[in-house]
Amino acid sequence: MISSLDLFLVICALAAIAVLQFFKGRRHNLVLLKIAAETLEKVFNPIDKVYRIVGIYVGFQAVYWLRDKHVDHAEATVLLLPRYSAFYYPISKALNRFDKLFITFWYPKKTVFDEVHVVRHGAYRRSLRKVIKDLERMTVSETVVKGVRFVIASRGSSSQLKKVVKFLEELSDPSKILHIALVPQNNSIYLYAVYDPKMIEELASKSLSLAKSIG
Repeated sequence: MISSLDLFLVICALAAIAVLQFFKGRRHNLVLLKIAAETLEKVFNPIDKVYRIVGIYVGFQAVYWLRDKHVDHAEATVLLLPRYSAFYYPISKALNRFDKLFITFWYPKKTVFDEVHVVRHGAYRRSLRKVIKDLERMTVSETVVKGVRFVIASRGSSSQLKKVVKFLEELSDPSKILHIALVPQNNSIYLYAVYDPKMIEELASKSLSLAKSIG
């Protein structure tokens, strides 16, 4: 039977662990957010920008208005695992698996391109039919880039698809890409990736070049 003193000592130990992890995890996340914001601004060189903080230490959403006639603005979202929570962090890591980066490029006027989706194998736990609308009406195939399997779903011409595959081939680590989509319905290009501070500059720069090449 646990005595009151033992229970008190256990509670104190757990509290100490929680406090230490809070400061360590908070510092880590703040460093990651700082790297992301500074790198995205460096790459996009925006004429204006707006940030919205998500949960203080969890992430941010940003809009960058670009100095480019082909691409009007980019939206970026960074979502991090809650490293500052000693007890929730393991649960979140099991559920969410990794830090996430989302980038969407929007065109200033209607741009003609075909719908294309390239999804890394295993990127989603749910069926792709629940991720990609009207998947059954698309041409579905697979490709392997540097040992990484991707599912391809597309409509119409293959010219844009070739550009997306080339984009993957030129990345130092294409496994970081989870989903990239050309979406003519809302005139945008969407990128979903694992956030890696060592690779964010490459991802942002090369995805911007891809957006410009299609626009």
